[in-house]
Amino acid sequence: MKKYLEMILQKTNEFINYKKTDKEEDDKSHILHTIDLALRKNSGVHVIFLDKNFTGDIVKYDRDRQQLIVKNFKKSMTTIIRVPDIHRISLVPNNIREAQRKDIRLESRKFKK
Repeated sequence: MKKYLEMILQKTNEFINYKKTDKEEDDKSHILHTIDLALRKNSGVHVIFLDKNFTGDIVKYDRDRQQLIVKNFKKSMTTIIRVPDIHRISLVPNNIREAQRKDIRLESRKFKK
């Protein structure tokens, strides 16, 4: 009960003072850290933003405009994502990356012949 009251007090205090919480700042730094890590490792990312999600490779990260350009693994679709719109971002393992690159329809045709 004490923790619950402390949480209500904290949220009320933030509302009155119009301050951002530390959690929002931590989330932003985590997102930027994950973007930098993906660029260094040349790894794919899964991004959840607004009411959408996208999985692919980072083509470009524009720090000035706060934009991330991501192309899917088959290189057929590209999207521009604003960093403030990102809710969550995570690295994609290489085996998932390779599986999504392959076209399942082409693989099934080879076995039928």
